[in-house]
Amino acid sequence: MIGLIWNCRGVYKKGLNTFLKDLIGEYKVDFICIQETMRKKFTEKFFRTLDSQKNFKWFWIPSKGKSGGMLSGIKIERFDLENFESGEYTIIANIHDKMFKKIYLL
Repeated sequence: MIGLIWNCRGVYKKGLNTFLKDLIGEYKVDFICIQETMRKKFTEKFFRTLDSQKNFKWFWIPSKGKSGGMLSGIKIERFDLENFESGEYTIIANIHDKMFKKIYLL
């Protein structure tokens, strides 16, 4: 299982979408967690830029002002989502790994 976890301090910075898309493709990540997105919501265009093939299921919590915010994605080919919860500063997902037949808490 390969994951990408990053505190990016603003996910809408110029060129960051392309950089993230390249990282996802190069390392063939199975899950992504981006902290400090500094965004209240995300557009479909943003997700198409990162994940044009719709390989990931995306979840997020909005930022509060200019701080916080979290974006998380799991590869749907590899995982089934058992349960998803979000708090003020956390995203918790129980996922079932289809390959190894195990349940993980992310």
